[in-house]
Amino acid sequence: MPQCPEEHRVVIIGAGGAGLCTSHFLSQRGVQHIVLERGQVANTWATERWDSFHLVNPNWAIQLPSFHYGGDDPDGFLSRDEIVAHLQRYADHINAPVRAGVDVASLARIGETYHLTLKDGKVLRSQVVVVATGAFGPPRRPAYAARLDRSITQIHSAEYKNPGQLPAGAVLVVGSAQSGAQIAEDLQDAGRRVYLCVSRVGRRLRRYRGRDSSWWSREMGVFDQNLDNLDPALGRRRPSGGSTHVSGGKGGHDIFLRAFCRDGMRLLGSAAGAEGHTLFLKSNLLENLRIADGAAENFRQKVDRYIAENGLDIPPDDNPDPPGLDRWPGSESPDRINLESEGITSIVWATGFGYNYDWIDLPVGDKHGYPVQERGVTRWPGLYFMGLQWMYGTNSAQFYGVHEDALYIATHIAERYGT
Repeated sequence: MPQCPEEHRVVIIGAGGAGLCTSHFLSQRGVQHIVLERGQVANTWATERWDSFHLVNPNWAIQLPSFHYGGDDPDGFLSRDEIVAHLQRYADHINAPVRAGVDVASLARIGETYHLTLKDGKVLRSQVVVVATGAFGPPRRPAYAARLDRSITQIHSAEYKNPGQLPAGAVLVVGSAQSGAQIAEDLQDAGRRVYLCVSRVGRRLRRYRGRDSSWWSREMGVFDQNLDNLDPALGRRRPSGGSTHVSGGKGGHDIFLRAFCRDGMRLLGSAAGAEGHTLFLKSNLLENLRIADGAAENFRQKVDRYIAENGLDIPPDDNPDPPGLDRWPGSESPDRINLESEGITSIVWATGFGYNYDWIDLPVGDKHGYPVQERGVTRWPGLYFMGLQWMYGTNSAQFYGVHEDALYIATHIAERYGT
């Protein structure tokens, strides 16, 4: 005989920072709920980050509700394993009702309730569902990647762990945003011959005038930006792998693409297509490098202006760019390279992520697949999203501010659906 569906008031899907924060505030309000996690707590951090990964915001910015960072290195940067351990301690601290190893196959609305069918065939029924499956969806690769010769090993940045997992030979990294630039550095530090296709992405300063750039962003109100005060011309941000590059590794440092080149990395323009062993390129390398450096200079000017306008007594820059980097590289920006003749045996696609909510049997996404919602509240009664990039503000998917959206949603649920 078929089993009766298991009944719940609220089900949260995902036990990362967003799901756990929501659980915390629901518990505070006495709202019965469970948290379903397909793997372990912090599963995405554990399985989709490389071995040397570190956060790019300092530890003081880890401000989960009732569980701010309390270690002895507030200006340091947590590693991947430290992030996972921190979130697992947080789940224990708030006594989150997590069910690990539970994978949701589909979600449907039947009548006034939601039916969650699990991969093992069991069915849960709930009045409210909070989808907190992460800021990024499935890894994205360009369609032309399928036209490359099969002898070339291809992985996405979400699959990259360390240089040793790739075959001997040179490595091509496609994309120079946060992940791509850091992975290229990881490979070069390991002595690998590296090629990097440079994207139209800015460079972020690690420090300026004695403060970390995250400190300046908080001080100048960047962390307080939300959709209510964002320039409408910019629109809502969507995940594209386009975060400005900087590193929290090695204690935190700047990433200079031109220095990569000086030290032996081959920089190329953006990837545009492929066939066999040939990768076609845009001849935009120098333009993209100017965009990267221009972002850093623009940040300097904003900070200088802020200091002057507020009469702050802060000394001049203590971290200037290394001299002479503008000579690297020269003017070369070919329109193609032959992977075989260059000895390139593997490619890491640092080409961002998309959204895929096909498992939800409701039209929840816009034309880009981004969930249609207002601060996590959808038009479907009882269906919420949490932890999306720019769901409401700069911090919607960050440890510094994810609790703000979680508080809003938990309050919304408690007011409408009670305990």
